[in-house]
Amino acid sequence: MNHEFLDDVLKPVLAVDHYLRSLWGIYSRIRTNEITQDIVLGLNRSDYMLHVQGDLCDTKRTSLANRLQSTVVAAQSDIETQDEAWDGLLIRQVEFNMIACSFCGLAQRIVPQHRISLSLHGISSDLNNRVPDCFSADKFSEALLSACRMYVEDCSRRNLITSNISILVVVGKNEKNIYDQRALIGCLLLKNPKVNVLYHSFDYLKTGLKLDVNSRLFVDNQEVAVVYFRTGYTPDAFPDDETWDVKYQLERSLAIKCPCIQYMLANTKIVQAALSKPKYLSRFFNPDSSSYLNILSTFAHQYTLDEEMGISDSTEIQFVINDCLLRPDNYVLKPQREGGGNNYFGEELVQKLKSIMNHSEKKLYVLMERIQPYIFENSILNSTSASGELNVKKMVTELGIFGAILACKDEIFLNEFSGHLLRSKPLESNEGGIVAGYGCLDSPFLV
Repeated sequence: MNHEFLDDVLKPVLAVDHYLRSLWGIYSRIRTNEITQDIVLGLNRSDYMLHVQGDLCDTKRTSLANRLQSTVVAAQSDIETQDEAWDGLLIRQVEFNMIACSFCGLAQRIVPQHRISLSLHGISSDLNNRVPDCFSADKFSEALLSACRMYVEDCSRRNLITSNISILVVVGKNEKNIYDQRALIGCLLLKNPKVNVLYHSFDYLKTGLKLDVNSRLFVDNQEVAVVYFRTGYTPDAFPDDETWDVKYQLERSLAIKCPCIQYMLANTKIVQAALSKPKYLSRFFNPDSSSYLNILSTFAHQYTLDEEMGISDSTEIQFVINDCLLRPDNYVLKPQREGGGNNYFGEELVQKLKSIMNHSEKKLYVLMERIQPYIFENSILNSTSASGELNVKKMVTELGIFGAILACKDEIFLNEFSGHLLRSKPLESNEGGIVAGYGCLDSPFLV
């Protein structure tokens, strides 16, 4: 992790954001500790939408609509691999998620359900391969087990004898997404039933954890190899100093964290905005490489609201603010928060923007070009559907790409694609969170 980059980008925000400042304080303390754990595990998800160019001609729109209007219609044609057929549709990254990435467990299970649904609608089972396999739970559980093995090896190098190791899953008090978590852990236990899995909240850990003289972490007298955070990404997870101390004790322990605190700091909107700019992205990718150009092309335009941030200059800021006030539907205002339901759109965006522009609070926000997604009709079945009745609505989709990384300093041991997640939501919904009730799980059908 590039400390200088994090310091440069986050410093202006830390002055006005208590939550991020507290995380940074823990990170700074750990960097000076004599005993540190340099092995890091990331179970990540990068989210994308299909952006429609505004100057798309009517003929092209009609051609796309004819091909994409429904799965039944798409199934009548072979997969189109010529890039020209999809001119006018662009991949745009929505955000990158590095903590508590949801639905790797359920995404793997939804694929066979949708294949059955297609069969019931008369689509040949020969076309099942156009609903891609998803092994996200398998891949993430394998990454967790690999981290456990690396922990044992690391302890051996330190001349420490490990007992039966455990994975600690840190959860919220009222966990709403427990089925997805259990699906992942169930997959893990099928691969290695000898690994203990502990579920505990920060409150329990105030008295339930201890560190030995070598900084090994023990919970319920079980040695913890990996701490897997499924909470802790919002300020309300840390209501008091005791909870913050639990976070510090976990981070300074010898257990491998998923994610580590520096990954949490890198997961902020301000860092993602910085990486959308060539001057920052070129720190990590050769500007002459195809990877650099491909990655840069997926970013929507993003702007900070204060020149002091070092990302957008005063001329650019003034232009985009004026344009946003005139055309608010072309933008979304994002705070430095995760978990969904925090963004501002439309008239709410205008009012929020006006209220913060003359205050230091503006450093907390990123103004992002709004993605204009491809719109289609689909059926949605959820808890609001009466008697299992299908509701046909105009909808948009968001594709999440799971990835696992296991590394130690500059050495990468695992870095692989780990499955996908497709979420669909009604067009009128600005947010897309499944747990928050905005969208539903879906599966792609290759066209």
